Amino acid sequence: METMLIVQLNDEYFGFDSDIVNQILRIPKITPIPFTEKSFKGVSVIGGKVYSVIDLKQLLNIGNVDIGDENSRLITIQNKELGILVDKIIDTVYLNKDNFEENSNNEDEIIGFYKYNDKILVQVIDILKMIEKEFVLTFEPVEVGNLSDKEESNQMSASDKKRYLFFKAQNEVFAIDIELVGELLFVRDITPVANTDKANLGAITLRNEVIEVFDFNMLFGFPQVQKTEKSRLLILKDENKKLGLLIEEVIEIKDIDLKNIEEINIPNIQGLYKDNEKIVSIVDNMYLKKLIDENAVSEEKEEIEKGNEHMKEITVFSIGNEEFAFDIEKVQEIIAYQEIIPVPESGEYIEGVINLRGSIVVIVNLPKKLNFESKKQNKIIVCNIEDEKVGFLVDEVNDVLFVEDSNVAISKKGGIVKSTISLNNGERVILELNVDKLVEIDEIVTLKEKSNV
Repeated sequence: METMLIVQLNDEYFGFDSDIVNQILRIPKITPIPFTEKSFKGVSVIGGKVYSVIDLKQLLNIGNVDIGDENSRLITIQNKELGILVDKIIDTVYLNKDNFEENSNNEDEIIGFYKYNDKILVQVIDILKMIEKEFVLTFEPVEVGNLSDKEESNQMSASDKKRYLFFKAQNEVFAIDIELVGELLFVRDITPVANTDKANLGAITLRNEVIEVFDFNMLFGFPQVQKTEKSRLLILKDENKKLGLLIEEVIEIKDIDLKNIEEINIPNIQGLYKDNEKIVSIVDNMYLKKLIDENAVSEEKEEIEKGNEHMKEITVFSIGNEEFAFDIEKVQEIIAYQEIIPVPESGEYIEGVINLRGSIVVIVNLPKKLNFESKKQNKIIVCNIEDEKVGFLVDEVNDVLFVEDSNVAISKKGGIVKSTISLNNGERVILELNVDKLVEIDEIVTLKEKSNV
């Protein structure tokens, strides 16, 4: 070691080889990872790469780095997607061997002591050796494969059922065939287009594709959608064409029995469906396809398929201030919160069971399972795990979207966190969870058998 970086942790001073240092940065946004070592603070996206972030104070069992302090810094390591949190950067010095006393214990992470400015004693550490002793969750980008030939979902329980997305329009509830739904997005800037229908709000650009956006409320004679945090952009697709619909609020996604849809003579409405005490208007597919065909900006089908070759579709949801995702292939439906019946002698993260159209579904409190603080659990995401339906309580469902493989970093650990997804140049970080590892299926089956719903 010729040069040494000296850092401060509390009132102590530590130093390590400066040659391993790549950058010294102000603390970026850190996304915490559940079920990891205390010293592992989470992940950050830096320069398009996902970095594991280690708290050096926690590693040394002397407290936690205050990431809100203006002096705190993140040190990134050469040739590794790894960042080290410290309280303060002191100096980089050439090592004067007259001031260095080597530690005779070769197995100790403290390799010696250095006298800095003739008065400060610096503990010189082998930081990489320290980190290797504690398993560190790291991520590596991989290709997620060609999803254009994706097998038809087996989530549909019978041919006489169909899946719909339910949403609000004023005080009414509408539903759209999920086969026409491509993505569900947060509302973004819409560029107005001159000389268009009042319901036509303009256009957005999504992955270099121009998509026209209509106000659903105005299409059906209601006042214009007032944009709130619950508003969403629904991207409809039909073959090689797309169209956006601005909607007030998503309620749920679920299967309904087609024979329970009552045909009615209302323009652009296929029929009515009674959902508990609500009457749901099913929007006619032919009307939507015509709307798409007349207003979509068309592209060659081969180009679209080429663009979708290395993409995966995810359901994005929030718990507290963090975003998580499930692979869409695992999601059977999304429903609004409903009364949950407790089950005696169940795990602490098991809320109980619900009766979902005659099927008993065990409900897992996902914030409690992940040890994340929740705001208010409004939605239940029902997933298929080894042919068993399991519901996960979450705060909100934010998006259903496609992500490119270049934005996906797969976890090497193979635990609950399946991958880290980086969007908007790292400003938005989503943790994709491995649904199969969130529960023990034997416990789910036992709980169902104990339930008398």
